[in-house]
Amino acid sequence: MFGTMIPETFASVLAAYATCFQARSYPTFQWLVLGWVQCLERRTLTAVALASGAVGVHHISVFHRFFARAQWRLDAVGQVVFEQALRWLPADQPVYLLGDDTLARKQGKCVSLASMHHDPLLSTARKPFFSFGHVWVVLALWVPLPMGRGRGFALPLLVRLYTGAKRGGRADAPSRPTPGTRRRVADTAHATRDQRTKLELLREQVGLVAGWAPTRRFYLAVDSAYAGRMLLEQRPPNVHVVSRLRPDAALWAPAPKRRPGQKGRPRRRGARLPTPQQVAARCRQWQALTVTIYGRTITTQVRPLRALWYTALRAQPLAIVLVRDPTGKRRDEAFFCTDPTATARFILEAYARRWTLEVTFHDAKQFLGFADPQCQTPQAVQRTAPFALLVYDLVLLWFAEHAHSATSPVWPVRPWYRHKAAPSFVDMLAALRGALGPPRFLEPVCSTRRRRNSPPTAPNGELRAA
Repeated sequence: MFGTMIPETFASVLAAYATCFQARSYPTFQWLVLGWVQCLERRTLTAVALASGAVGVHHISVFHRFFARAQWRLDAVGQVVFEQALRWLPADQPVYLLGDDTLARKQGKCVSLASMHHDPLLSTARKPFFSFGHVWVVLALWVPLPMGRGRGFALPLLVRLYTGAKRGGRADAPSRPTPGTRRRVADTAHATRDQRTKLELLREQVGLVAGWAPTRRFYLAVDSAYAGRMLLEQRPPNVHVVSRLRPDAALWAPAPKRRPGQKGRPRRRGARLPTPQQVAARCRQWQALTVTIYGRTITTQVRPLRALWYTALRAQPLAIVLVRDPTGKRRDEAFFCTDPTATARFILEAYARRWTLEVTFHDAKQFLGFADPQCQTPQAVQRTAPFALLVYDLVLLWFAEHAHSATSPVWPVRPWYRHKAAPSFVDMLAALRGALGPPRFLEPVCSTRRRRNSPPTAPNGELRAA
């Protein structure tokens, strides 16, 4: 049946994941991927099942049990994605990893593992805003797929759910009290939650991916919120971190060499150095540097440094680069890399690749319904939303493998996009839908038996005309 519904090009991409599932679960996995791609409405499990055309062939509970009870692991699926994407990276080039977190807002007091989190999109500099939902810590792989024109794409590999301490949303409406059973399950799941921080979750993910290819050299690009001692000091030996440096970071010179006959404990750091902000204010000679970031080639001013950031990494000095905008429109910034041999151009271009993960979050939420599923049990919550990121990976890998080599553009030509040279994710998704053929029927294939209402009767007991 799947041979007639899924084309051979896409079936070959899905075949690599057969080892991650049991024999009974793998067809359900194919149905879900098919429905997730073809669904044109909100990505609830019911809508995905209708879009796949499996209603009438399988009971709707089969799809819920796939996320709530089936024996399969997200980490094993992420490893297959890593193996498929690794062939697009040359063996002599470093592997770039991207780490960040994103918020998926939720509604409903019975949703397990949901809590109150800071909402960066609704907050302002003066007034913070908090939303109820799930925060996902994502580790992605930067891959220069051919349709990206050098910009690259972020393919999510591993996902972890971060649960805050404040549950929130416990007050019931006077007219609609919450059922007790599901409420107790959600409260129990929050009480027994994984209490690790975001840094600890990301550190675990980095260790897993670094073990998948121990001979490769990895560079992890993260925001300044993840540039802490937990990640910098406990990272695997084949992983280096590229991040933003605080302008008031306390920098130190390396420890001086020990003199002959000197007594006492060896020093771990030397003299105190000016902060990056102070160095930028005193610097009068900047170096002009041409870099390619965010898909554009620009010329900026840099000042390389080498210092010890003892607060976060006590073992070795960092390669630091100060950046100044020649136009004066942006404030001075500082970036660092744990690899002391890294150049200023390498640090800036490596950190700029982190923006592709933000694009992945946007596309997964807007076009694949990353925040749409309304599952309530703990295990279903931890699996359903990351499944949208897996579908995102499958669409990109299929397009790079089979659709990019087409002679004509796969996106519709519009007169207002005269200079469009690269497809967007919506174009890739539309191309895959076209390859899958006509959309599945949105109604069950079997007729639904409905109970007929009794004919209306008049007050005197006689039948009334309809």
